[in-house]
Amino acid sequence: MEMRFLATRIAKIVPRIPPMIRKYSVLTSEDLSMFAKERLAVEEHAKKTAKTWKNITIYVCTPALALGVANSYRIMKEHEAHHAEHEHEHEHEGDHKLYQYQRIRTKPFPWGDGDHTLFHNPNVNK
Repeated sequence: MEMRFLATRIAKIVPRIPPMIRKYSVLTSEDLSMFAKERLAVEEHAKKTAKTWKNITIYVCTPALALGVANSYRIMKEHEAHHAEHEHEHEHEGDHKLYQYQRIRTKPFPWGDGDHTLFHNPNVNK
């Protein structure tokens, strides 16, 4: 117990010496250790993998996203045209019958007239 205390006190007092770093040295493949060779192989693999995923993102995901947006836009335009075609059928929907389970309010909303939600759209919601 006393030795452990003494060892921790000495470790706190003695300054730590930074490890030596070889600067300006040129290593050949013969000089590299197995660990360093493996590390370089891992680094090269990581570079190739990063390049692959970057290409997938640019050349696959971006066009797929653009096609998805174009398809959604086309469907929206078809829906608007269909809705405009049958607009006269929706005019009498203002006489919508409210059932007892619809629009139950225990207290009014704190905005507007208190009967409509915050995202109420008078053109769509009745």
